[in-house]
Amino acid sequence: MLTLFITAVLATLVLYFWARKALLEKQLLQEREENERIMSVAEDLQKRLGKLQEERKGSTGALGTDMLDRLCEQYYVYEGTENLHGRILKEVRAVVEGLRSDPSVQRSLEQSLDRRSDQVMTRLRAAFPKWKEEDFLLYLFTASGFSTTTISTLLEKEKPYVYNRIYRLKERIKNAETTDKDLFLSCLDK
Repeated sequence: MLTLFITAVLATLVLYFWARKALLEKQLLQEREENERIMSVAEDLQKRLGKLQEERKGSTGALGTDMLDRLCEQYYVYEGTENLHGRILKEVRAVVEGLRSDPSVQRSLEQSLDRRSDQVMTRLRAAFPKWKEEDFLLYLFTASGFSTTTISTLLEKEKPYVYNRIYRLKERIKNAETTDKDLFLSCLDK
C-alpha cells in the first residue's frame, strides 16, 4: 500500500513538472511570437520612414526623425550587450503606443500625409464629418503606406478585421457624393 502511495505521489510530481514545463514553453513561444510581431512592425516603420525621406528628397519630418533617432540611440547605447534586444523592443513599443494613442503623434503623421497628398486628410475630414476617429486612423495608416500587420498592431485588431474595414471604407468613399473621391481612393491604393 505504501509503495503504491509513493508511486502515485511520484507519478503526480512527474506529471506536474511535465505540465509546468509545457506551460513555460508555451509562454516562451507566445513571447517570441509577440517579439517577432513587434520587430516586424519596427521594420515596416523603418521602410516607411525611408520612403518618406526619399519622397522629401532628403528632408525628414519631425515624426520620422524622432522615431529613427530614438531607435538609433538605443541601438548605439546597447549594441553588443545582452540588453540590446530588450531595449529596442521597448523603444518600438513606445513608438507603437505613440502612433496608437498619442494625438500629437497622430496629428504629425496626418500633417505629413496632408503635405504629400494635396491635403487629403483635411478634405476627408470635411467630406465625412460623421466618421468615427478609428475610421480616420485606419485611412491615415493605410494611406501612409503601413502594412496590414502594422495597422493591425496599431489598431489592436486582427488582420481580417482590418481588411474588412479597409474594404468598407473604400466602398463608403466610392458611394459618396464628393468630388474628391478619386483622390481619397488613390491614396488608399498606394
